[in-house]
Amino acid sequence: MKYCKNCGAENNDDNLFCYNCRCESFTDQRPAGEVKASPFPSPTAPIPNGNTVPPVPPMPGNVPPAGPNMPAGQPQIRPYPMTQPIYQKPQKKPLTVADLLTILGFVAALVGMFSASVILHPLAAISALVGFVKGTKFKPLAVAGFVIAIVGGLVYIILSLYRSGLIPQWITFGAFH
Repeated sequence: MKYCKNCGAENNDDNLFCYNCRCESFTDQRPAGEVKASPFPSPTAPIPNGNTVPPVPPMPGNVPPAGPNMPAGQPQIRPYPMTQPIYQKPQKKPLTVADLLTILGFVAALVGMFSASVILHPLAAISALVGFVKGTKFKPLAVAGFVIAIVGGLVYIILSLYRSGLIPQWITFGAFH
């Protein structure tokens, strides 16, 4: 701790100016006598919840220098008021019908791989395409649903043609099977 040579107030070691009188000369020894009263407000003021915060000094038009070491011609440094920013939770975008169609298209494409391919793959492809074009949230899911629906539909068509005898076995299962 260090002490102000002008008023005798105790200050932190990193203070450049005395919190009491704003003088900039300090000593390491406590001066004999009382600390002079400050012309400025108290460095801490109680607030309702029991914490203390530094008050904002009044800022009239031209404030005279506060100490003997501050020349009159120097511009005054005015402190910024200590305010905390108010956190505002970001607004979530609501789900649109197109977003719901995207989810429906993806689920229909997956389920269509196992059953009801004739109905579900076209439904999935159309739903995913509408979801991709008009949706706001799930574009990658729409692409995945569309690709799965198209590939699944092609596989279903090829297998159906093979079962009906319209294409040979080597096209369906590969030339080296």
